[in-house]
Amino acid sequence: MTRRKFVQAFDLLTHASAEIGPSMSEPFDVLIVGSGFGGSLAARLCQQIGLRPVLIDAQSHPRFMIGESTTPLANLVLESMADRYHLPWLRPLANYSSWKAAYPQLDVGLKRGFSYFHQIRGEAFTPRADHANELLVAASHGPDDADTHWLRADFDHFLVEQVRAAGIPVFERTRITHLELNDQTWLAQTVTDNTGTNRTLEAAFLIDASGSGNFLAKVLDLPIQTSSLLTHSRAIYGHFRHVRPWEELYVAAGGHVADHPFPCDQAALHHVFDGGWMYQLGFDSGITSAGFSLSDLDITEAPEVTWSRLLKEYPSIGEQFAEAEVISNQGRLIATPRLQRQIGQAAGSNWAMLPNAAGFIDALHSTGNAHTLMGVERLISIFEQHWQSPGLGPALARYDQTLQAELTLIDRIVAGCYRGFRDFPQMVAMSLFYFATAIWSEFRRRSGTDVPTAFLCADEPQLRTAVDQAIDMIGRTDVTTDDVVQSILGSIAPINLAGLGDPQRQNMYPYPQ
Repeated sequence: MTRRKFVQAFDLLTHASAEIGPSMSEPFDVLIVGSGFGGSLAARLCQQIGLRPVLIDAQSHPRFMIGESTTPLANLVLESMADRYHLPWLRPLANYSSWKAAYPQLDVGLKRGFSYFHQIRGEAFTPRADHANELLVAASHGPDDADTHWLRADFDHFLVEQVRAAGIPVFERTRITHLELNDQTWLAQTVTDNTGTNRTLEAAFLIDASGSGNFLAKVLDLPIQTSSLLTHSRAIYGHFRHVRPWEELYVAAGGHVADHPFPCDQAALHHVFDGGWMYQLGFDSGITSAGFSLSDLDITEAPEVTWSRLLKEYPSIGEQFAEAEVISNQGRLIATPRLQRQIGQAAGSNWAMLPNAAGFIDALHSTGNAHTLMGVERLISIFEQHWQSPGLGPALARYDQTLQAELTLIDRIVAGCYRGFRDFPQMVAMSLFYFATAIWSEFRRRSGTDVPTAFLCADEPQLRTAVDQAIDMIGRTDVTTDDVVQSILGSIAPINLAGLGDPQRQNMYPYPQ
C-alpha cells in the first residue's frame, strides 16, 4: 500500500473535551476513532493492560443513537471484561436488576427475550390457539437475570465519562485533517471545531470504532462490498412516546398470554410481514424505540409517508401507534439507504476495525451489540498476547478472517429469515440457526472451559454449509415447509440445548435451565 493513500485530508470527525490531557508530543500506543460504546470500552481496556490510548470523535455526548438491544451473550462478555480487567463499575451494566440498583439515573429497558408476531397486509392480527403465527424465545429466567435495552444517549455518555475519569485523553468535535503512516507510526493532524485547536497525535496502532463512518475504509481506500451480501434492507426509525403495549391488543383480540414464557413487550418485539419487519424496544422512562426494516430499496417517498402507509396496511400495528409521537431527531423520522456493507479487509499490521466498522447487516435478532463486544474482547486479548511481538501480524490476520466469517454468517441467517417472512413457519425455522448457536455459545461461555472463538459459531464449516442449504430451500415451490423445518432441525440437533423446534412447545420457549 503506497504512502500516498495516507496523505489525504479527511473531514471525518467533528466536539472536543475541555481538558487537553498529556502533552500531544508524547506518542500514544493506540489511537481510537469513535467514542461509541465499542470505542470507549476499547480505550478503557487498553489502559488496563498498560497501553496508552487516546480517543477522538466526530460528535459529542449525549447523542441520539440506535443499536440498543442486548442479549445474554453480550452481558456475559461485559461480565468477563469487568472481572478480567478489574473494572467493578462495569459489571452492574450486564444485568437489568443490578443496573437499576447501581445506576438508577441511566435509562434502561427490561428485556426478557425475543417475541415475533406475523402480520398480514390489510388484516388485523388474530391470535391462534396453537401460536402458529407467533414465536417467543426467552433470554433469561426472570427479571433478576434479564437482559437490557440500552438508551444509547445515556449508556454511551456514561462510558465516555468513565474514560475521561480514568485520565485518558478524549477529544470530541475533532476532525482529522491529515493522516499518514510514517515509519510504522500513525501521524494524525487534528483540529477541534469549537476551539480551533490544532494537534498532532502519534500512535503505533489505530482502531476504527467509527461504525458506518467507514473511517479506515476511506483512508486505506478499501472496497466496501455489497454485491456479495444476500440481505437487502433499509430502515426508518425513531424514538416515540405513547406507544400502546402490544400485549393489550393481543389480549383484546383473544390471545392467551398465560402460554407466553415472558411478557411479550418485555423483549425485542418484532412484527414481521412479507417485505420486512418492525422492531419495538421499551424503556423504563416510557420511551419506545421503533423502526421498520424494509426489503424494498426503491425510496420514492418521505419517511413519514412510508411510516403512515405501513401503519394503515397493518392495522394492528397502527392501533399501537395511534397516539404515538416522535420525540427524537426534532420530531422527524430517520430514513437510511441500504444498510448492508462489508469491508473487504478488517485488520492490518498496525490497524483494526471493530465489527460495526467492518460491516453491518441488519438489526434482526439483535446481533450487533454482542458482536461488537466480542470484537473488542478479541482485539484486547491480541494486544495482551502479542503487542510489539512478531505474533501480532498473524493474530490480526486471524482476527480479520474470523470477523469476515461472522459477518457472512449473519448475512446468510438474516437473508434466510427475510425470505421466510411471507411463510412464517419457514422464518421461524431459519431463526433457529441464530437461537441455537447463541444459546449454545452462552452455555459454553458460562462453563468457562470451552469458550467459543467465533460469534454464533461462524467458524464451524458444517454450520455455514447448513445455513446456505436452508436459504436455497426457503421459498422454493418444490420444497415444503416441513422439508425446510426438518432440514434445519437436523442441522442444529448437536447444539440444540433449548428444545427448539419441538412441536409440543408451540413456538413458546422458556430459557433452558
